[in-house]
Amino acid sequence: MTAAQLGLLIGVAVFGAVFLGAVDGTVPSADGSADALWAACVALAGAALRGALMSLSRRVGNLR
Repeated sequence: MTAAQLGLLIGVAVFGAVFLGAVDGTVPSADGSADALWAACVALAGAALRGALMSLSRRVGNLR
């Protein structure tokens, strides 16, 4: 239970950093926020794909 909560905390921090790192300039704008949201979504999709592939590889490994 604690490991799952720690994982969620680290995930929020990492993807928050990705979002804030993608925002350029000091004044928030719609274009900057949209670009940052796109970067964060791509990072999240990559993490989800990696998790799915890891899960699939474990299931295939258990079938042998």
